[in-house]
Amino acid sequence: MYVEVPFDVLQMNPFSAIGNDGFLVTAGNAEKFNTMTASWGSMGVLWGRNIMTLYVRKSRYTHQFLEEQDGFTVSFFPQEMKDRLLWCGQHSGREYDKIAKTGLTTTFIPSPHGGERVTFKQASLVFSCTKAASFDLDPSSFQRSEVKEFYHDGDLHTVYIGFIDSILSNQ
Repeated sequence: MYVEVPFDVLQMNPFSAIGNDGFLVTAGNAEKFNTMTASWGSMGVLWGRNIMTLYVRKSRYTHQFLEEQDGFTVSFFPQEMKDRLLWCGQHSGREYDKIAKTGLTTTFIPSPHGGERVTFKQASLVFSCTKAASFDLDPSSFQRSEVKEFYHDGDLHTVYIGFIDSILSNQ
């Protein structure tokens, strides 16, 4: 059962939660959705709102769902679920039913704009977000060669900035 966590009492280290533990980005609806493992992202404040920023390559199946939907969820899991997150990151939803293969259980949370967003019963913390902006990275804006090295194949990320509508903790 999820309970809402007020923004001002959230206790998490975003550097370890995002960069080390990873999370699932999920977009779509009850009829059709996809989820992917990510370990790139950021949280902060922009345009007077709390935000989550995602970086998703255009080649990822989840990209099309992010493009089509007005929002997404970011779901963090207990450490014992790490192997399932790794599996979701190594396999495409175009080819596999990730839910069946990992044993994740979907659950739906209300979107503030009507409809529902997809997350998972096993998630310990869920951020429900509404897309505020998206844009493609432009390689001409890279200032450092080590950044350019991430894009040898030209598969650039789309940046998604989402207003955080709610933070839910699994109790």
